[in-house]
Formats: sequence, structure tokens, C-alpha cells
Amino acid sequence: MAKVGWINLAFLSLQLLQSFAQYSPSDISGWRSIDCGTNRTQYEGMLQWEMDSSYTETGLNILVQNKTTREELNTLRFFPNNIQDNCYSVPAETLIARYIIRAGFYYGNYDGLSRPPAFSLFINDVIWTTINTAKNNGEPFYKEIMYESNGSGVFKICLVQIKDGGVPFINSIETVALWDPMYSQMENKATYNLVTRTNLGGDEIRFDPLKFDEKYNRIWSKGVTPYNCDNITGLTDFTAAHENYPPDPVLKDSVQPRGTDTIILTVDVPESAPQIAYFVFYITELFEKDTDERRTMILEIDGQDHGTVEAPSKGETTVVTKYPVIVSGPTINITLTRDKNSTLPPMIAAMEVFTKWATHVKQNYKAPSSGAAGGFISFAFSLMIPFVLLLVA
Repeated sequence: MAKVGWINLAFLSLQLLQSFAQYSPSDISGWRSIDCGTNRTQYEGMLQWEMDSSYTETGLNILVQNKTTREELNTLRFFPNNIQDNCYSVPAETLIARYIIRAGFYYGNYDGLSRPPAFSLFINDVIWTTINTAKNNGEPFYKEIMYESNGSGVFKICLVQIKDGGVPFINSIETVALWDPMYSQMENKATYNLVTRTNLGGDEIRFDPLKFDEKYNRIWSKGVTPYNCDNITGLTDFTAAHENYPPDPVLKDSVQPRGTDTIILTVDVPESAPQIAYFVFYITELFEKDTDERRTMILEIDGQDHGTVEAPSKGETTVVTKYPVIVSGPTINITLTRDKNSTLPPMIAAMEVFTKWATHVKQNYKAPSSGAAGGFISFAFSLMIPFVLLLVA
């Protein structure tokens, strides 16, 4: 038995060595992963989750009461003092580069009050979004943007109280520099808010330090199978690189209509006003087609015709980007319908939707004055005193 155990250990070690040899740590050197509220650095394979104490001088650390499966979301830093400049200074490249910036939030009833707060999130003195932690049925959620650094070498991320909103908090901050040519139609100096990144027909896909399928630390959410559609899984290996580098596990799952010629996808957007959207559709072919077979589909967004898309050969992917597209919330409707000359129904593997930040809705953030009457602690914080023993040392 001992000999078998050593053999298994040796085999596992060999697998790890092969993985690290193929993908050196330099592959993720442009990543920064901050576990807000923890008191120790943790590792997820070769991914390092840092303590946040080096990035902010305010706030208090605490554990959530209702734990979730993501360890970095089980701690948080909250900011009860509304007078202070409650900000993180996160290093960035001094060269201008496009970044994925993602902030994670999970209330987890950390204060025992069962009152999920709402507050504002700013980046570099410009409002990013309003965080309402009462939404999403109490589950963890993320806010993510595609953001072009200005070469200053730092991102300033601030949490600001709003009237009757409660105490701001944050669980995680992640930044990824995108040096490869990706999302090529995004404009320079523009910021794009991620609305959805969906693995249609498959499970959630994240960075895996052993497989390294997702090379840019993106999260591909599990898609809800559209009405009257089936999830289709293929055994095809996708060996070629595709635009935006979607991971192979995403490409191997698709949805296909059952008993109809149309796939209907709906996407909720945060604003109802007209806005500019950026769509990316990943069309794969999971099966070998006969010479007389075609899979061609008509793409419509909110009833607007955006042309036809023909599926590629087996094991290949067609990436379709549509930008700029004017849409109005609260819901976008996307349809893929079989073209009259197509012998096969439509099929789609994944989708990304972004909205461009509108400059007219941006608001500047003014840091609190250091000379203000100090030491103000919100009423909400006073209610947390019984829970102070939960603070992370």
C-alpha cells in the first residue's frame, strides 16, 4: 500500500511539474489578485491571493457569517468611517494598456444585521457603478470593466457611502493586463462595462492553474439554456487560437434549438436609456457536416438585422463582433434564426456583451477633507460592536 501511495504521489508531482514547465509563472505576471479582509496570503495553484493591507490604509477586516465556496469571498474589508478617503491604490503598468478590472462582493451577513448595503464604487476619481448588495438573491457577484490605463502606474479604487445606503465593503479586487491583441474594435481611451460573459450550454469556466484553458482570468458564467433549446457537447479538440482567445471548455459546449429554427437570448442591462453596446458571439461547429450541409444563421439584435453568420468546419470557431450597436434596456433580445438556404439549425457556444461608458453620466469623486471633524463612526458600525470578535486578527 505504501508503494502504491508513493507511485500516485510521484505521478501527481510529475503532472504538476509538466504544467508548470509548460506555463511558467510569467504567464500570469500581469495579474494582481487581492483578497480583501484576509490576514494571510493564499495560493490557488500558482495564482497568489494577496492580503489587501498593502493597498489601503482604512477600513476593518472581518469574516462573513454565511460562507461561500470561493475562499477569497469569505473575508471582506468594510469602511464605516465616511470621513476618510476609503480607497485602494492598486499598481498598474506605467505603459498604456487595456486591463480587466474586477471587484467581487459578497455580503454573507457579515455584520449579523441582515441589511445588505448599497454604495458607490469609483475608479480614478470617476464613478464606476452603484453597488446594491441586496440584489442577486444574496449570492456573490462581480463588477468588471475593460479599462485602459493612463500610464500613471496606479488604479485608485474607492468606496463611497450614499444616503441611507449603509456601510461599503469589498471582498476582492483583480486586475489583468491584456498585452495580446484582444477585443480589437474597442476604442482607445474608452471604458467598457461587462454585462455578461456566458458559456452557453456549459458550466462556469474560470482560470484553472493545472489546465490553463482560460489565459486571462476571465469568468465565463454558466448560461441558462434558452427556451426550447438543447445543450450540445462535442468531443472535438480546438487546437487553433481564436480571436479573444476563448478557452476550449467554452467552445466545446453549445446550444441548439429543438423543434424550431430560432435561438432567443435575453440580456439584462443596468440602464434603460439608449446606450452603445459591444457584442461578441462565438460560433463553433461540433459535428462533421456532409458536403451538401450548411449551418447559416441570421443574427438580429432588438429586431435589427445584423447579417448572416455561417458556422465553420468541425473543430473550428467563428468569432463575430458587432460594434457599435445602440440598445435600450432593461432587456436586450438577440435571435439567431436558420437562414432559408441552411440545412442545419443555428448553434452558438458563448457570448460576451459590454456597454460603453457614457461620458455624460460620469461624476467626479472628491476625497473627504483630512481636516474634517474626525473620528465619525456611522451608526451602522456601532451596531457591529457585538461582532468585533469576528474580526480577522
